[in-house]
Amino acid sequence: MNKYLPTFLSMSIYDIDFDTLYAKGKKVILFDLDNTIASYEEVKPNSKQLMLNEKLTKMGYKIYIISNNRIKRVKEFVETFKVKDYLTLARKPFTKRVCAFIKKNNLNKDEIVMIGDQLLTDIVCANKIGVTNILVKSISRKTERWYTRINRLREEKVLKKIERIDGKKALEIRNIIGKSSDHSE
Repeated sequence: MNKYLPTFLSMSIYDIDFDTLYAKGKKVILFDLDNTIASYEEVKPNSKQLMLNEKLTKMGYKIYIISNNRIKRVKEFVETFKVKDYLTLARKPFTKRVCAFIKKNNLNKDEIVMIGDQLLTDIVCANKIGVTNILVKSISRKTERWYTRINRLREEKVLKKIERIDGKKALEIRNIIGKSSDHSE
């Protein structure tokens, strides 16, 4: 069950205490794109996303995107959302491509924080790799793809198992993944 447990929880990427993370040695952010930074419908970053990107870069963070989506989607977004590099078709929760990406970019796992909105892809992948991770509330469930909706049903089954072991932790996670929030603008 531990592979399903996020290190931290946050209502959105804007609520994360990046100052504290940086002070604790986290210098690399591996962001999921869809429904973590932007909704599926957002092709280009909005001003709020760009301001966060600029703030994190000025703080000294190295920012990367790890997405299960296709290159066209990610490439268009990162034209203005500055990242060191990005990985498309990552196949999270499988770790092979993500580990190769980490190695290619000479990243230290102790400095990485992986941020995403899905328990069964982002968090499981991060835990398998052994990096700090943050589960954030999905931006918009309305635009999720069919395969993500299947994962959401599977998340519910996992949460019921977690609930039997640790009801409080399950409730905290459920508060994050329960419904989407509209924090994209």
